[in-house]
Amino acid sequence: MSATPLRIGITCYPSIGGSGILASALGEALARRGHEVHFISYERPFRLPDNLPGLHFHVVQVGNYELFKYPDYTLPLSVKMAEVSREHRLDILHVHYAVPHATAAVLARMQLPAELRPALVTTLHGTDTTLLGRDPAYGPAIRHALESSDAVTAVSRSLAEETRRVLGFERPIEVIHNFFDPRPPRRSRAAVRTELGVGEETLILHASNLRPVKRIDLLLQTAARLRDTRPFKLLILAGTDFTPFESDVRRLDLREHLIVKERVVDIEEYLQAADFGLFTSDTESFGLSILEAMCFACPSISTAVGGIPEVVENGRSGLLVPADDGPALLAAAHQLIDDPALRAHLGTAAQERARALFSSGNIVPKYEALYASRAARQTVRH
Repeated sequence: MSATPLRIGITCYPSIGGSGILASALGEALARRGHEVHFISYERPFRLPDNLPGLHFHVVQVGNYELFKYPDYTLPLSVKMAEVSREHRLDILHVHYAVPHATAAVLARMQLPAELRPALVTTLHGTDTTLLGRDPAYGPAIRHALESSDAVTAVSRSLAEETRRVLGFERPIEVIHNFFDPRPPRRSRAAVRTELGVGEETLILHASNLRPVKRIDLLLQTAARLRDTRPFKLLILAGTDFTPFESDVRRLDLREHLIVKERVVDIEEYLQAADFGLFTSDTESFGLSILEAMCFACPSISTAVGGIPEVVENGRSGLLVPADDGPALLAAAHQLIDDPALRAHLGTAAQERARALFSSGNIVPKYEALYASRAARQTVRH
Protein backbone atom coordinates (compact mmCIF):
# COMPACT_ATOMS: atom_id res chain seq x y z
CA MET A 1 0.00 0.00 0.00
CA SER A 2 1.17 3.52 -0.78
CA ALA A 3 2.10 5.65 2.26
CA THR A 4 -0.43 8.28 1.16
CA PRO A 5 -3.55 6.83 -0.48
CA LEU A 6 -4.92 9.01 -3.27
CA ARG A 7 -8.32 9.41 -4.93
CA ILE A 8 -7.71 8.89 -8.64
CA GLY A 9 -10.04 9.26 -11.62
CA ILE A 10 -9.07 7.35 -14.79
CA THR A 11 -10.54 7.78 -18.25
CA CYS A 12 -9.61 5.56 -21.18
CA TYR A 13 -11.13 3.95 -24.25
CA PRO A 14 -12.88 0.85 -22.90
CA SER A 15 -12.50 -1.16 -26.11
CA ILE A 16 -9.70 -3.63 -26.75
CA GLY A 17 -6.41 -1.85 -27.39
CA GLY A 18 -3.16 -1.15 -25.61
CA SER A 19 -4.28 2.08 -23.95
CA GLY A 20 -7.45 0.61 -22.43
CA ILE A 21 -5.68 -2.56 -21.32
CA LEU A 22 -2.87 -0.58 -19.70
CA ALA A 23 -5.29 1.82 -18.00
CA SER A 24 -7.36 -1.07 -16.63
CA ALA A 25 -4.29 -2.88 -15.32
CA LEU A 26 -3.00 0.34 -13.77
CA GLY A 27 -6.33 1.04 -12.04
CA GLU A 28 -6.48 -2.49 -10.69
CA ALA A 29 -2.89 -2.29 -9.41
CA LEU A 30 -3.53 1.10 -7.78
CA ALA A 31 -6.64 -0.20 -6.00
CA ARG A 32 -4.69 -3.19 -4.72
CA ARG A 33 -2.07 -0.78 -3.38
CA GLY A 34 -4.69 1.04 -1.30
CA HIS A 35 -5.78 3.91 -3.54
CA GLU A 36 -9.38 4.81 -4.35
CA VAL A 37 -9.81 4.52 -8.13
CA HIS A 38 -12.75 5.78 -10.21
CA PHE A 39 -13.05 4.86 -13.89
CA ILE A 40 -15.10 7.26 -16.00
CA SER A 41 -16.11 6.14 -19.50
CA TYR A 42 -19.07 5.29 -21.75
CA GLU A 43 -18.77 1.60 -20.84
CA ARG A 44 -16.84 -0.57 -18.44
CA PRO A 45 -13.28 -1.18 -19.71
CA PHE A 46 -12.70 -4.57 -21.26
CA ARG A 47 -10.49 -6.18 -18.60
CA LEU A 48 -11.55 -4.22 -15.51
CA PRO A 49 -12.51 -6.43 -12.51
CA ASP A 50 -15.99 -5.82 -11.14
CA ASN A 51 -15.56 -6.88 -7.51
CA LEU A 52 -12.30 -5.31 -6.33
CA PRO A 53 -12.54 -3.06 -3.23
CA GLY A 54 -11.53 0.51 -3.96
CA LEU A 55 -12.27 0.21 -7.68
CA HIS A 56 -15.35 2.05 -9.02
CA PHE A 57 -16.91 2.66 -12.43
CA HIS A 58 -19.01 5.67 -13.51
CA VAL A 59 -20.81 5.47 -16.84
CA VAL A 60 -21.05 8.48 -19.14
CA GLN A 61 -24.47 8.80 -20.75
CA VAL A 62 -24.17 10.01 -24.34
CA GLY A 63 -27.26 11.62 -25.84
CA ASN A 64 -28.26 11.52 -29.49
CA TYR A 65 -29.84 14.85 -30.41
CA GLU A 66 -31.03 15.78 -33.89
CA LEU A 67 -29.26 19.09 -33.41
CA PHE A 68 -25.94 17.26 -33.81
CA LYS A 69 -25.01 15.44 -36.98
CA TYR A 70 -22.82 13.17 -34.84
CA PRO A 71 -23.29 12.29 -31.14
CA ASP A 72 -21.05 14.36 -28.87
CA TYR A 73 -18.98 12.57 -26.22
CA THR A 74 -16.57 15.25 -25.02
CA LEU A 75 -19.11 17.45 -23.24
CA PRO A 76 -21.00 14.64 -21.41
CA LEU A 77 -17.63 13.19 -20.42
CA SER A 78 -16.47 16.53 -19.01
CA VAL A 79 -19.68 16.87 -16.98
CA LYS A 80 -19.29 13.36 -15.53
CA MET A 81 -15.62 14.03 -14.74
CA ALA A 82 -16.58 17.19 -12.87
CA GLU A 83 -19.38 15.35 -11.05
CA VAL A 84 -17.13 12.49 -9.91
CA SER A 85 -14.35 14.93 -8.98
CA ARG A 86 -16.75 16.95 -6.85
CA GLU A 87 -18.50 14.02 -5.15
CA HIS A 88 -15.36 11.99 -4.43
CA ARG A 89 -12.85 14.82 -3.94
CA LEU A 90 -10.46 13.42 -6.54
CA ASP A 91 -6.78 14.27 -6.20
CA ILE A 92 -5.89 13.23 -9.74
CA LEU A 93 -7.58 12.89 -13.11
CA HIS A 94 -5.45 10.55 -15.22
CA VAL A 95 -6.58 10.45 -18.84
CA HIS A 96 -5.30 8.13 -21.55
CA TYR A 97 -5.27 9.86 -24.95
CA ALA A 98 -5.28 13.62 -25.35
CA VAL A 99 -8.40 13.81 -27.51
CA PRO A 100 -11.07 13.71 -26.38
CA HIS A 101 -10.11 12.71 -22.84
CA ALA A 102 -7.63 15.45 -21.87
CA THR A 103 -9.81 18.03 -23.60
CA ALA A 104 -12.80 16.85 -21.55
CA ALA A 105 -10.70 16.95 -18.37
CA VAL A 106 -9.67 20.56 -19.05
CA LEU A 107 -13.36 21.47 -19.42
CA ALA A 108 -14.24 19.49 -16.28
CA ARG A 109 -11.75 21.43 -14.17
CA MET A 110 -13.23 24.70 -15.43
CA GLN A 111 -16.60 23.58 -14.01
CA LEU A 112 -15.14 23.19 -10.51
CA PRO A 113 -14.10 25.73 -7.88
CA ALA A 114 -10.34 26.03 -7.60
CA GLU A 115 -10.12 24.07 -4.34
CA LEU A 116 -11.83 21.03 -5.91
CA ARG A 117 -9.84 20.87 -9.12
CA PRO A 118 -7.80 17.64 -9.35
CA ALA A 119 -4.38 17.61 -10.92
CA LEU A 120 -4.47 16.45 -14.55
CA VAL A 121 -2.10 13.77 -15.86
CA THR A 122 -2.29 12.92 -19.58
CA THR A 123 -0.74 9.75 -20.98
CA LEU A 124 -0.04 9.53 -24.70
CA HIS A 125 -0.36 6.13 -26.36
CA GLY A 126 0.35 6.93 -29.98
CA THR A 127 -2.56 7.76 -32.25
CA ASP A 128 -3.19 11.13 -30.62
CA THR A 129 0.30 12.12 -31.79
CA THR A 130 1.09 9.94 -34.78
CA LEU A 131 -2.24 10.44 -36.54
CA LEU A 132 -4.44 13.17 -35.03
CA GLY A 133 -1.50 15.39 -34.11
CA ARG A 134 -0.74 15.86 -37.80
CA ASP A 135 -4.33 16.84 -38.62
CA PRO A 136 -4.83 20.65 -38.60
CA ALA A 137 -8.37 20.07 -37.34
CA TYR A 138 -7.04 18.34 -34.20
CA GLY A 139 -3.40 19.33 -33.69
CA PRO A 140 -4.00 22.71 -31.98
CA ALA A 141 -6.58 21.17 -29.61
CA ILE A 142 -4.19 18.36 -28.70
CA ARG A 143 -1.37 20.82 -28.04
CA HIS A 144 -3.67 22.95 -25.85
CA ALA A 145 -4.78 19.91 -23.85
CA LEU A 146 -1.18 18.87 -23.23
CA GLU A 147 -0.15 22.40 -22.25
CA SER A 148 -3.10 22.51 -19.83
CA SER A 149 -2.08 19.22 -18.17
CA ASP A 150 -0.06 19.19 -14.96
CA ALA A 151 2.01 16.29 -16.27
CA VAL A 152 2.34 14.49 -19.59
CA THR A 153 3.64 10.94 -19.93
CA ALA A 154 4.34 8.72 -22.94
CA VAL A 155 4.67 4.95 -23.09
CA SER A 156 8.00 5.06 -24.97
CA ARG A 157 10.91 7.38 -25.68
CA SER A 158 10.07 7.09 -29.36
CA LEU A 159 6.56 8.43 -28.77
CA ALA A 160 7.82 11.27 -26.57
CA GLU A 161 10.25 12.35 -29.29
CA GLU A 162 7.59 12.14 -31.98
CA THR A 163 5.19 14.21 -29.88
CA ARG A 164 7.77 16.96 -29.55
CA ARG A 165 8.48 16.84 -33.29
CA VAL A 166 4.88 16.71 -34.55
CA LEU A 167 3.26 19.10 -32.08
CA GLY A 168 6.18 21.34 -31.24
CA PHE A 169 5.50 20.52 -27.58
CA GLU A 170 8.41 21.74 -25.45
CA ARG A 171 7.37 20.87 -21.90
CA PRO A 172 8.80 17.75 -20.21
CA ILE A 173 7.28 14.40 -21.14
CA GLU A 174 7.96 11.64 -18.65
CA VAL A 175 8.47 8.23 -20.23
CA ILE A 176 6.70 5.49 -18.26
CA HIS A 177 6.61 2.22 -20.15
CA ASN A 178 3.66 -0.16 -20.22
CA PHE A 179 3.57 -3.17 -17.92
CA PHE A 180 1.92 -6.57 -17.77
CA ASP A 181 1.40 -8.93 -14.85
CA PRO A 182 -0.02 -12.19 -16.21
CA ARG A 183 -2.58 -14.19 -14.31
CA PRO A 184 -1.90 -17.93 -13.93
CA PRO A 185 -3.53 -19.85 -16.80
CA ARG A 186 -6.39 -22.09 -15.75
CA ARG A 187 -5.47 -24.81 -18.24
CA SER A 188 -2.22 -26.43 -19.28
CA ARG A 189 -0.36 -25.58 -22.49
CA ALA A 190 -1.11 -29.07 -23.79
CA ALA A 191 -4.84 -28.70 -23.10
CA VAL A 192 -5.04 -25.39 -24.94
CA ARG A 193 -3.12 -26.70 -27.95
CA THR A 194 -5.46 -29.70 -28.05
CA GLU A 195 -8.47 -27.36 -28.02
CA LEU A 196 -6.94 -25.42 -30.93
CA GLY A 197 -6.23 -28.59 -32.90
CA VAL A 198 -2.48 -27.98 -32.80
CA GLY A 199 -0.18 -31.00 -32.67
CA GLU A 200 3.52 -30.97 -33.48
CA GLU A 201 3.31 -27.99 -35.83
CA THR A 202 4.52 -24.56 -34.74
CA LEU A 203 1.87 -22.25 -33.26
CA ILE A 204 2.45 -18.64 -34.29
CA LEU A 205 0.64 -15.91 -32.33
CA HIS A 206 -0.68 -12.50 -33.37
CA ALA A 207 -2.78 -10.30 -31.05
CA SER A 208 -4.08 -6.85 -31.98
CA ASN A 209 -7.13 -4.69 -32.61
CA LEU A 210 -6.64 -5.23 -36.38
CA ARG A 211 -6.38 -1.52 -37.19
CA PRO A 212 -4.72 -0.67 -40.55
CA VAL A 213 -1.37 0.18 -38.92
CA LYS A 214 -1.16 -3.42 -37.67
CA ARG A 215 -0.76 -4.54 -41.32
CA ILE A 216 -2.90 -7.66 -41.16
CA ASP A 217 -2.50 -7.85 -44.94
CA LEU A 218 1.25 -8.32 -44.51
CA LEU A 219 0.71 -10.80 -41.68
CA LEU A 220 -1.54 -12.98 -43.87
CA GLN A 221 0.78 -12.66 -46.88
CA THR A 222 3.70 -13.85 -44.74
CA ALA A 223 1.64 -16.80 -43.53
CA ALA A 224 0.73 -17.66 -47.13
CA ARG A 225 4.39 -17.67 -48.17
CA LEU A 226 5.17 -19.87 -45.18
CA ARG A 227 2.33 -22.27 -45.92
CA ASP A 228 4.07 -24.48 -48.49
CA THR A 229 7.42 -24.73 -46.71
CA ARG A 230 6.77 -25.27 -42.98
CA PRO A 231 4.06 -26.88 -40.80
CA PHE A 232 2.37 -24.20 -38.68
CA LYS A 233 -0.88 -22.73 -37.41
CA LEU A 234 -1.43 -18.97 -37.04
CA LEU A 235 -3.51 -17.97 -34.01
CA ILE A 236 -4.96 -14.46 -34.22
CA LEU A 237 -6.39 -13.01 -31.01
CA ALA A 238 -8.56 -10.33 -32.58
CA GLY A 239 -9.73 -7.35 -30.58
CA THR A 240 -12.51 -6.72 -33.07
CA ASP A 241 -14.50 -8.43 -35.80
CA PHE A 242 -12.23 -10.41 -38.14
CA THR A 243 -14.86 -10.67 -40.91
CA PRO A 244 -13.32 -7.93 -43.14
CA PHE A 245 -10.27 -10.17 -43.62
CA GLU A 246 -12.11 -13.36 -44.56
CA SER A 247 -11.83 -12.65 -48.29
CA ASP A 248 -8.03 -12.41 -47.91
CA VAL A 249 -7.99 -15.71 -46.03
CA ARG A 250 -9.89 -17.39 -48.91
CA ARG A 251 -7.77 -15.77 -51.58
CA LEU A 252 -4.53 -16.86 -49.88
CA ASP A 253 -5.90 -20.34 -49.12
CA LEU A 254 -5.10 -20.02 -45.40
CA ARG A 255 -8.23 -21.48 -43.83
CA GLU A 256 -6.53 -24.73 -42.74
CA HIS A 257 -3.67 -22.80 -41.17
CA LEU A 258 -5.62 -20.07 -39.38
CA ILE A 259 -7.32 -19.93 -35.97
CA VAL A 260 -9.15 -16.74 -34.97
CA LYS A 261 -10.37 -15.95 -31.46
CA GLU A 262 -12.22 -12.64 -30.98
CA ARG A 263 -12.30 -10.50 -27.82
CA VAL A 264 -10.48 -12.98 -25.61
CA VAL A 265 -10.38 -12.01 -21.94
CA ASP A 266 -8.18 -14.83 -20.60
CA ILE A 267 -5.32 -14.22 -23.00
CA GLU A 268 -2.89 -16.04 -20.72
CA GLU A 269 -4.48 -19.33 -21.82
CA TYR A 270 -3.29 -18.74 -25.38
CA LEU A 271 -0.04 -16.88 -24.74
CA GLN A 272 1.38 -19.93 -22.96
CA ALA A 273 0.42 -22.19 -25.88
CA ALA A 274 2.25 -20.22 -28.59
CA ASP A 275 5.75 -20.89 -29.87
CA PHE A 276 6.48 -17.38 -31.10
CA GLY A 277 4.68 -14.14 -31.99
CA LEU A 278 4.52 -12.38 -35.35
CA PHE A 279 3.83 -8.62 -35.47
CA THR A 280 3.91 -6.63 -38.69
CA SER A 281 2.95 -3.06 -37.69
CA ASP A 282 3.90 0.03 -39.68
CA THR A 283 3.97 2.01 -36.44
CA GLU A 284 3.72 1.06 -32.79
CA SER A 285 4.08 3.28 -29.75
CA PHE A 286 5.10 0.39 -27.48
CA GLY A 287 3.91 -3.09 -28.47
CA LEU A 288 1.93 -4.37 -25.47
CA SER A 289 1.02 -7.65 -27.17
CA ILE A 290 4.71 -8.38 -27.61
CA LEU A 291 5.28 -7.81 -23.89
CA GLU A 292 2.34 -10.04 -23.00
CA ALA A 293 3.89 -12.87 -25.00
CA MET A 294 7.34 -12.23 -23.48
CA CYS A 295 5.92 -12.88 -20.02
CA PHE A 296 5.29 -16.49 -21.11
CA ALA A 297 8.75 -16.99 -22.61
CA CYS A 298 7.24 -16.56 -26.07
CA PRO A 299 9.64 -14.55 -28.26
CA SER A 300 8.39 -12.48 -31.17
CA ILE A 301 9.34 -11.48 -34.66
CA SER A 302 8.32 -7.87 -35.04
CA THR A 303 8.99 -4.80 -37.14
CA ALA A 304 11.56 -2.41 -35.71
CA VAL A 305 9.22 0.58 -35.52
CA GLY A 306 8.30 3.14 -32.86
CA GLY A 307 8.80 1.92 -29.30
CA ILE A 308 9.23 -1.79 -30.13
CA PRO A 309 13.07 -1.65 -29.97
CA GLU A 310 12.69 -0.36 -26.39
CA VAL A 311 10.85 -3.57 -25.56
CA VAL A 312 12.72 -6.15 -27.65
CA GLU A 313 16.50 -6.43 -27.96
CA ASN A 314 17.13 -7.75 -31.45
CA GLY A 315 18.79 -11.16 -31.38
CA ARG A 316 18.62 -11.37 -27.58
CA SER A 317 14.94 -11.35 -26.57
CA GLY A 318 13.33 -11.50 -30.02
CA LEU A 319 13.93 -10.74 -33.69
CA LEU A 320 13.39 -7.33 -35.31
CA VAL A 321 13.02 -6.74 -39.04
CA PRO A 322 12.51 -3.59 -41.13
CA ALA A 323 8.97 -2.34 -41.62
CA ASP A 324 7.06 -3.59 -44.68
CA ASP A 325 9.74 -6.20 -45.44
CA GLY A 326 7.95 -9.44 -46.36
CA PRO A 327 11.11 -11.42 -47.23
CA ALA A 328 12.73 -10.50 -43.90
CA LEU A 329 9.59 -11.55 -41.98
CA LEU A 330 9.54 -14.87 -43.84
CA ALA A 331 13.24 -15.53 -43.24
CA ALA A 332 12.87 -14.81 -39.54
CA ALA A 333 9.84 -17.14 -39.34
CA HIS A 334 11.82 -19.91 -41.05
CA GLN A 335 14.62 -19.35 -38.55
CA LEU A 336 12.43 -19.71 -35.47
CA ILE A 337 10.47 -22.66 -36.81
CA ASP A 338 13.64 -24.53 -37.76
CA ASP A 339 15.60 -23.78 -34.58
CA PRO A 340 13.69 -24.70 -31.38
CA ALA A 341 16.84 -24.12 -29.32
CA LEU A 342 17.04 -20.52 -30.53
CA ARG A 343 13.33 -20.08 -29.79
CA ALA A 344 13.85 -21.32 -26.25
CA HIS A 345 16.91 -19.10 -25.73
CA LEU A 346 15.13 -15.98 -26.97
CA GLY A 347 12.03 -16.88 -24.97
CA THR A 348 13.93 -17.25 -21.71
CA ALA A 349 15.68 -13.91 -22.24
CA ALA A 350 12.37 -12.28 -23.17
CA GLN A 351 10.69 -13.50 -19.99
CA GLU A 352 13.61 -12.31 -17.84
CA ARG A 353 13.52 -8.89 -19.52
CA ALA A 354 9.76 -8.58 -19.04
CA ARG A 355 10.02 -9.40 -15.34
CA ALA A 356 13.00 -7.11 -14.77
CA LEU A 357 11.75 -4.01 -16.61
CA PHE A 358 8.04 -4.19 -17.37
CA SER A 359 6.23 -5.53 -14.30
CA SER A 360 3.75 -3.58 -12.18
CA GLY A 361 6.29 -3.59 -9.34
CA ASN A 362 8.60 -1.49 -11.53
CA ILE A 363 6.08 0.71 -13.31
CA VAL A 364 3.20 1.49 -10.92
CA PRO A 365 5.43 3.25 -8.32
CA LYS A 366 6.49 5.67 -11.07
CA TYR A 367 2.87 6.68 -11.57
CA GLU A 368 2.34 6.90 -7.80
CA ALA A 369 5.33 9.23 -7.44
CA LEU A 370 4.09 11.39 -10.32
CA TYR A 371 0.57 11.56 -8.84
CA ALA A 372 1.89 12.48 -5.39
CA SER A 373 4.07 15.29 -6.71
CA ARG A 374 1.30 16.80 -8.85
CA ALA A 375 -1.38 16.43 -6.17
CA ALA A 376 0.89 18.15 -3.65
CA ARG A 377 1.62 20.95 -6.11
CA GLN A 378 -2.13 21.40 -6.71
CA THR A 379 -2.75 21.60 -2.95
CA VAL A 380 -0.08 24.29 -2.53
CA ARG A 381 -1.61 26.36 -5.35
CA HIS A 382 -5.02 26.37 -3.65
